[in-house]
Formats: sequence, C-alpha cells, structure tokens
Amino acid sequence: MHFTIPVREYMSSPVRTLRASAPIEDADQLLHEHDLSAVGVVSSEGRLVGVLSRTDLLKSATYGHGRALTLPKATVADLMTPDPISVGVGVELRTAARTMRDARVHRVFVEDGDRLVGVLSTRDLMRTVVERGLSTPLGELAHGSLVSVKVDDPLALAADRLDRANKHGLVVMEDGWPVGIFDQRTALASRGLPPETRVDEVMSLRIATLPAHVPISRAAAQALALKVRRILVVQDRGTTGIVSGLDFARFVAH
Repeated sequence: MHFTIPVREYMSSPVRTLRASAPIEDADQLLHEHDLSAVGVVSSEGRLVGVLSRTDLLKSATYGHGRALTLPKATVADLMTPDPISVGVGVELRTAARTMRDARVHRVFVEDGDRLVGVLSTRDLMRTVVERGLSTPLGELAHGSLVSVKVDDPLALAADRLDRANKHGLVVMEDGWPVGIFDQRTALASRGLPPETRVDEVMSLRIATLPAHVPISRAAAQALALKVRRILVVQDRGTTGIVSGLDFARFVAH
C-alpha cells in the first residue's frame, strides 16, 4: 500500500492553461465548461507563473445591484496565486500527496525540467485508490467539519457562508437529511440571479452519500463516476462526516 509509482503514471495531461494577460471572464468560462477547480497560468513564453482557482474568483466577487455576485473587471494576473506548487515528473505519488496534504492544495503541477507536462489532482489520487481495490472503511478517512445550509435559505446567505467557512462546498439539508450541494461552481454559475433566490433552485444534485463501512475504493469509484469532490458519510441518524479530496491525499501520503 506504499504509493511509490511516479506521478507521470497518474497525472492528467495536457494541462489547460491561460495567459496571465487574459481577462477574468475567460478563466470563468474555461473553469465552467471543463468543470475544473483551477487552471494553470502561463507567461507569454509559456512558463508556469501562477494558478487561478474558483476560490480566487469567489474571493474577488462582490455583491451588486439585483445580483448575488459580480466578478471584477480584471485580468488573470490580477487574481491568480503566484508561484504555484509543482513536482518533478518522477516524484512518487506518496511524496506528491504529502505536498498536497501539507500545503492544503487539491493539485500540484508536474514539470519535466522547465517544461509543464501535467497536473496531479486529488481526483487522480482517487483513481489510484480505485485501481488498488483498497478495503479500508470510508469512515476511517472522515472528519466532522461539515457546514450546511437549508433548502429554503437565500442564495446570498449561502454564498456568504461558503466564503466565511472557507469551504469548497456546503451540504444542503432538508428535514435533517442531505439533498444537495452548494459549492463554488454553483455559486459562480448562479451569480446573475437575485440574492433572494432559494438555494434548492440552484444547488447541485450530484451528491455522494455512503455509510461508513463502505471500502474507500468503492467510495472513490462512485465519487469519480458522479464527478464530485466530496463524499458524505451517513448513518440512520443522518450525516456523520465528510470525506474530501484532501482526505484521500492524507491517506496516500502515509
């Protein structure tokens, strides 16, 4: 169970990138169309100089007249996080996972010398868990830091709670049970709607809910199939925890 395979075997390639001079609307469109959580930023010479994530976009968004959120008029360089974390193409998966765990990032870029050749994300780490058929119970990876909103809460409240909680997603609850997800992608996609719009009108229905005893390989396979980044751990009395991509990074890092 030592993840000593080099990252080149599991990285995603080619990497979708944007020029630092591109308008922020181009980044928003690219992230939405390809369901990406972040995109690499390159200079005019093609050198990796930053990373722009949905978190960066939401931090820059403000409330406008009649709208929940409005992005500023800016370039990618204005909002990106400079000096993104990268690893060499021959680095072991467990080492890359430790880097993600320690830096609390969901991806690292992969370079071969000075050349950007791929990106390794927590979703790629899920694939390694699936392929190995690991039987560790899902509950062993779960933690209890779950933040929620109700189905009838207004969009503005959900967007504000998402920002204040510093989370990538909130669980939408109805009668004490999870029925959807309000995440960064949802917040950005719905920013043109009135602030009083109900959460259940915009929430994502792509939600993975599994009991604690399910093997992590099966849980990871379901998350990949549903294209979700977190798994809710549930029991008869309701939700007991959550497993995120970073939890899979922690597992692979050991």
